[in-house]
Amino acid sequence: MTPTPTPSVVLDLDEAADLAHLLDLIEDWLRHSDDDARADLAGYLDGAGHGQLAAAGLTATVEQTALTLHRRLKQATE
Repeated sequence: MTPTPTPSVVLDLDEAADLAHLLDLIEDWLRHSDDDARADLAGYLDGAGHGQLAAAGLTATVEQTALTLHRRLKQATE
């Protein structure tokens, strides 16, 4: 059986840098938001009763994605 190719999206360096910057801003906001904003986010993500855990996971995922994108951008421009 032949594997199905995974579709891809190609960004130019400026678009990728803009996306990395946006992820940085979102991650920074998530880390520095006040208790009310974090509670609102947890409530929004609380489908299974684990809103605080989901909010922490979202923050970690945004951070890791931004770091990976920054690393790949650095590799592409070296």
